[in-house]
Amino acid sequence: MDSGFFAGRLAHTDVLHMQQTASFMSNDFEVTDAQERPVLRVRTTGSGASRFFMGNRSFVIEDAETGRTLFGFEDVVTWGRDRMSMVDAEGLPLARLRREHAFFSTKVSCQVVDGTEFEIVGNAWGKAYQVHARGVQIAAVERRWAGLSRGLMGHSRYEVTLDPSMPPIVRCAVVGTVLGLDLMRAKDQSSS
Repeated sequence: MDSGFFAGRLAHTDVLHMQQTASFMSNDFEVTDAQERPVLRVRTTGSGASRFFMGNRSFVIEDAETGRTLFGFEDVVTWGRDRMSMVDAEGLPLARLRREHAFFSTKVSCQVVDGTEFEIVGNAWGKAYQVHARGVQIAAVERRWAGLSRGLMGHSRYEVTLDPSMPPIVRCAVVGTVLGLDLMRAKDQSSS
């Protein structure tokens, strides 16, 4: 399945800077490489009414160079657990992200359609965490200072370091997971 999967510049970029460019009705991100060259664009989708009442719940992730859609991301409305789904450019399943609450902890895991399963290790709500598949680290994520004005507006900035051997489809799922965790964090903050 993976051999024909198009991931644009993401397929060959191992360090990503994800800068939130959110406004009142969107939660967009600009994703660049280590030299600040554009790699991806994350656009909030869905009607204004649904975003007003339910929040930002669906996104399209595009290759910044070609504008081609790589995958979509949707926060599925559920009671209790957070469940998020990712679909490829054709609308076929790509990955599922799930948060489960346990006694004094939260577990976040992702299943990719190629059979890869990974989970978040460390404090996903803190400044740094890792992504592990079968006990091996495949990505590291660190929240960075977004600057004074962006920080005051609640904008996040992440540095994501990917294992160079990671297949393109798993790279997309990891990026979707970082977006999903940011969305979960925002929902937790607004409900407290």
